[in-house]
Amino acid sequence: MAMRARTVAIAAGCVLLAVALVLGLRAAGVPLAFAVSWTTVAAAVSLALRGVLVDDPVLWPPERPPREARGSEVSRLAWAINTRSGVAGTILVRRVQNVLRRRLAHRGLDLDDPADHAAIDALLGQGIRAGLSRREVRRDDIERALDALERIPTDTEETA
Repeated sequence: MAMRARTVAIAAGCVLLAVALVLGLRAAGVPLAFAVSWTTVAAAVSLALRGVLVDDPVLWPPERPPREARGSEVSRLAWAINTRSGVAGTILVRRVQNVLRRRLAHRGLDLDDPADHAAIDALLGQGIRAGLSRREVRRDDIERALDALERIPTDTEETA
């Protein structure tokens, strides 16, 4: 019922505006037929340009367009391994190295410092650090590095 009342109020306002426009044009000395015809043309143009029918609900703000579905981070990292050659992509290697750097930094070790290499090899196991710094890092090197990362206790495990 509220929509009907709104429609009646808008229609009444438009009629009053049209009558006022015709009376104003008549007072300015314009012939009655000319004033009525131009008021009708103005009303038709304004209705055509409005773009929304009276009974259509007005949805504002408009809905956002749906976002393009992208793969998850895990699936993108999984695709970073070449299935034929077993060579891991640079994105995956960097991600594993960054996680390893953060875990080692909690222990005061730096993956890039040659003085810490012996301590890192003792903590992770032989060949894991060297496997991640090769030109072509293979899937097996990534798996061994991730297994070694899981064996390193985190700060919360040490305090428990």
